[in-house]
Amino acid sequence: MLFSSVLSVMALAVSGVSAHGYIAKLTANGKTYKGPVAGGAKISSPIRQISTTSPYKDVNGPGMTCGRDAKTAALIADVDAGSQITMTWDDHPGDTWNHDLGPLMSYMTKVPEGQTADKFNPANAQWFKVAQDGLKSNGKWVQADLMSGRAHAVTIPKNIPSGQYIFRSEIIALHLADKRGGVEFYGNCIQMNVKNGAGGSNFLNNVKTAKFPGAYSLDDKGIHVNVFNGKLNYVFPGPPVAKFSAGGSSVKATVNTNSTSDDDETTTTKSNTGSSKSNSSTKSTDDEKKPSKADPAKPTSGSNKHNARSAVAGWTSRMHKRYLGAVAPAPPVSQ
Repeated sequence: MLFSSVLSVMALAVSGVSAHGYIAKLTANGKTYKGPVAGGAKISSPIRQISTTSPYKDVNGPGMTCGRDAKTAALIADVDAGSQITMTWDDHPGDTWNHDLGPLMSYMTKVPEGQTADKFNPANAQWFKVAQDGLKSNGKWVQADLMSGRAHAVTIPKNIPSGQYIFRSEIIALHLADKRGGVEFYGNCIQMNVKNGAGGSNFLNNVKTAKFPGAYSLDDKGIHVNVFNGKLNYVFPGPPVAKFSAGGSSVKATVNTNSTSDDDETTTTKSNTGSSKSNSSTKSTDDEKKPSKADPAKPTSGSNKHNARSAVAGWTSRMHKRYLGAVAPAPPVSQ
């Protein structure tokens, strides 16, 4: 119990000395696109720009759709149905993602006929889940791969109709989720033109969809959870990953408790045996400092937050390895 509490304190310390992230690079159909820096200069990209890399905590807020203050992008990326895209998440330019505890999930919504992805507002759209990645058999989360700069790969379903879509990439950080409202959400959307799809207009029949905001609750098992406590059987929030058959009719959607897009995922993983008492407060606030005005995505040079980051992260990594043998916890939509 004591060690679990220590881990929570270490996670909080690391959380306080880092920003967080945005999609810095997308590769689709062999073409690479640079993502706009959160709160920075506008660039030509299919990735919608968000205003800050700080965590979003209002589960019912408009930033749940595509990230805080997301703006439409200039480009629409061509993507073949059935092909794989990759996304690299950065904290700020030149620095990789900072957290390693929690799932990565991917959703899509089809842009209505007569509209285009670069102008479509998905605030009231119906999203279907295309992938979810959680714990690997070695007890580490797929999210930890982002810390080393590794890209996250997702396959676009083959049996969906051709047309324009909004793709929603989401990271949920759970290092503070033992307290109700401690969860951190990071979302970013990509404008896509799906080609060579094998699905028909009725492809969403019998498929469970979700709205953002509205898909999650602070009381969901995968949202309010102690990731440091014993063997974790993680339950993904939201609908199950959709399965589609050729021609457009859907087959029954299925869900693997830990992953549906990586065969290396298992149902449970051994964590430490300590426990952490939940906080019953319903108030959730950002614990993060706002980015500097000089570079909205990068902490101010010389600040305690910026200078302490590597020292704290290194110390927590050594302590976590010593005791657990695993990587330590690092640490509206307006269109």
